[in-house]
Amino acid sequence: MKQERFPRKQRTIPGTTEDILSFLASHGTQDKDFAGPVPEKPVVRGIEKRKGGVLRKTLDLHGLTSDEASIRLRLTIESCQKQGIKELLIIHGLGRHSAPAEGPVLKGLVREMLDNELRLSVLRFRTGLPREGGEGATVAYLA
Repeated sequence: MKQERFPRKQRTIPGTTEDILSFLASHGTQDKDFAGPVPEKPVVRGIEKRKGGVLRKTLDLHGLTSDEASIRLRLTIESCQKQGIKELLIIHGLGRHSAPAEGPVLKGLVREMLDNELRLSVLRFRTGLPREGGEGATVAYLA
């Protein structure tokens, strides 16, 4: 029996769910609509030095539930205050996977928390600039 020099991958029928999922898996991407567990994301991407020596941290809340997002936001603001970081870029997304009647859930949650619960820790906040994520991000200036 002759052994192939370059073994062929098993092919799927183009356009089927199986084909799409195998493509996503082969490229290291997860299907957002998959009901399984979401891999743990790091709380913070990193600390960036801005103009004037101001430090900024980035918090990505994509794929989290409201409860998880609120806990991470509280912990990150507390951590920023301990480290002397004055800016926090919060990436919450545009809410494209939220129910249309509810609107962007995480954006509303972040704004509500910054306005009420965390108001003593936050001097002000604004919508992100286009290069920061636009409507999918909020920049908080910490006290």
